[in-house]
Amino acid sequence: MNILVAMDDSDFARKALGKAIEMAKYEPSQLFILAVTPFLGAIDELSPGLTDKLKESAENVVKSAAATAEKAGIASQVFTEQGVSPADNIITFAAEKNIELIVVGHRGKANLEKFLLGSVASRVISHAACSVLIVK
Repeated sequence: MNILVAMDDSDFARKALGKAIEMAKYEPSQLFILAVTPFLGAIDELSPGLTDKLKESAENVVKSAAATAEKAGIASQVFTEQGVSPADNIITFAAEKNIELIVVGHRGKANLEKFLLGSVASRVISHAACSVLIVK
């Protein structure tokens, strides 16, 4: 089974990772770990290097998640992407990698995004072609 866990630096994402690892132990699985950094466009020009800092943070998140999976005996592949809508990145990634299950926390780190774009989890549930597990 191909399992995708969407990560940010939140407790909800870490719980989602734990659930994905737990599920991967029961069935031969390939675990994909994805973090999406926001595309800031013109805003980034106001603060030079902000995009680089966000990318670095995302890379640290997925590396830490991969280390957690490895300690549990689960191999994983890590990916970082940049996009306007993390949900859209997750959905597209899942389709491209033939993901059978997306595991995501019910809230992420960016509460502001919930008001601007709708919750990532809700959008993933509505538009993903595969099953989605929301972890509280």
